[in-house]
Amino acid sequence: MDLKLSPAEEAFRQQVATWMKENLPPQWRRDRFEVFPPDDDTAAIFRQWQEKLGAGGWLGLSWPKQYGGRGATMMEQVIYMAEAAAAGAPAPLDSMGLNMVGPALIEMGTPEQKQQFLPRILRGEMVWCQGFSEPNAGSDLAGLQTKAALDGDHWVVNGQKTWSSYGPWADWCALLARTNPAAPRHKGISMLTVDLKTPGVTVRRIKQINGKAEFAEIFFDNVRVPRENVIGAVDNGWGVAMRLLTYERGVYTMFELPRYVRVWQEACDYARTHMRRGRPLIEDPAVREQLAQSYFDINIMRLTNLRYISGYMKGAAPGEESSLMKLHWAAADQRVYDLAMALGAPFSLAMRTSPRTLSEGSWNADYFYSRTITIYGGTQDIHRNLIAERIYGLPR
Repeated sequence: MDLKLSPAEEAFRQQVATWMKENLPPQWRRDRFEVFPPDDDTAAIFRQWQEKLGAGGWLGLSWPKQYGGRGATMMEQVIYMAEAAAAGAPAPLDSMGLNMVGPALIEMGTPEQKQQFLPRILRGEMVWCQGFSEPNAGSDLAGLQTKAALDGDHWVVNGQKTWSSYGPWADWCALLARTNPAAPRHKGISMLTVDLKTPGVTVRRIKQINGKAEFAEIFFDNVRVPRENVIGAVDNGWGVAMRLLTYERGVYTMFELPRYVRVWQEACDYARTHMRRGRPLIEDPAVREQLAQSYFDINIMRLTNLRYISGYMKGAAPGEESSLMKLHWAAADQRVYDLAMALGAPFSLAMRTSPRTLSEGSWNADYFYSRTITIYGGTQDIHRNLIAERIYGLPR
C-alpha cells in the first residue's frame, strides 16, 4: 500500500487545513475544554461548530452529491478527520446522524425521508440518538419489548430504551420497536424515526461513574408516530439495525485515533518525568512494554482501517470485517487507559474536581468510560460469534 497522498489528496488536505485555520474560534479548540464525553457546555460548543461546518459544506463529506454531500472518497474523509484533529477542532454533536442514520437513509430510506432529513443533517440543524438497548435487552437486542402497534395512520409506541448516547441533547431517535409480536424474535422488529418532542416521550439523564451524563433513558407512553416513519420495510428493522451498526464498528474507529494518540503521548511524557523507586518510570521494563503494546495497538488500528478504506474505495461495502475492528478497538481502548491509571498510581484516582487530578481529570474519567466499550455496539463475545460464523464459516 502506498501511504503517500496523491496530488489531488494533498490539495484537499491543504484546503481543509486552511478552512480550519480561518474558521475555528480559538475558544472552541479542544485543548481549551474537556472533550469526551461532553457535558452541557461542551455539547453546546459541539453543536455550534456542527452548524458552522454545515454552513461551510464540511458535513457528510463522503455522502453522494445527489444527496447534498461532496462525494468525497473514504481517503478524503480520513484526511479531513486528521486535519480537524491537528487543528484541535471539536467533533460535531450529531455523530449518530452523520455517520449512521444518514448513511442508512441514503441506502434504505424513502424519497420522502431523504428529503425530510438529509438536508437538515448536512446543515447541522439536528441531533440524533439511538433507541436500541433496553433494561432487559442489551447484548440480546432481539429480546427488546418496546412495542409499536398500528392505529390508522400512526404507530402507537410503548416501552423504554436505555443507554441512548447523546440522548439528553437529541432531537430525533432511531427507534427499534416490535411491530409483529407473533413473528420470530428477529423478524418482527421495525425501525422508526421518532421526534423526541412528540407527546408521551420522556428523556431522563443517566449519570455515570465518571461524573458525566451524556446517556439517557427514554420512555414512550402511547407515543403516536406517523406510519411512514419506518426506515426500510416493516418488520425488517433487524436488518436495518445491523446495517447501521456496521458504520459504527468499522472505519468509524478512525475518529478515535487522535484521542488514543494523545493519551499515549501523555503517558510517555509522564513516564519520562516522574520517578518511582528512585528512577524514572520510563526505565521500568514493564512500563516500556506496556507503552510499546499501546503504540502497536494504535498503529495496527490505523493501518487496518486504511486497508479497509482501500477496499471501500474499490466499491466494497462495509461488512462483517467491522466486527474484527470493534474487537481490536475495544481492547486497545481499555489497554491505553489501564496503562495511564497504572502510571498515575494513587494520583490517578483523583477525580476531575480534585486539584491533584492528572491530565485535568481526563485519564480518570476516560478510564471509567472505557469499561463500557466492550459492551456498547455489541459485546466482545457477540463479535467473536459474528467473526466465527460469518467470516470463518464455523458452525453456530
